[in-house]
Amino acid sequence: MSEQVAHAADAAGDAAGAPRGPGLIRGLLGAILDSIKTRLDLAAVEAEIYLVYVAQLLLWGFAAVACALLALVFALTAIVIAVWQTHRIAGLVGSMVVLLMVAAICGLIGARIFRARPPLLAGTLGQFEHDQRRMSGSAGGQS
Repeated sequence: MSEQVAHAADAAGDAAGAPRGPGLIRGLLGAILDSIKTRLDLAAVEAEIYLVYVAQLLLWGFAAVACALLALVFALTAIVIAVWQTHRIAGLVGSMVVLLMVAAICGLIGARIFRARPPLLAGTLGQFEHDQRRMSGSAGGQS
């Protein structure tokens, strides 16, 4: 009878101990892999959104600048043709100065837009920081 009790106790200890170690490791590895997969999916979505944003910005910016420059060139050409007999050099130099000013203004606007862009993968990095704070908080609470 004591042999049966000892055997039952060993079996209970084996049953509780055997799946516990590998089960915990498998569970931990599964959670880590799920977390990594989630973060990579988020990073991929953010990168795609960022690329679409940059493409739209470039396309519409190029179209606006091209149309404005064409309109300006035609207006300056009309002025140069109008003053060709009397002040042709002044008209050409004035046109050049106006085009250089427009180029500088476009460059400043482009630089401001570039500085104001959202940082790449900001959400993913925020989630990693959140996970890191959560893990350090839970690790500090356990020790």
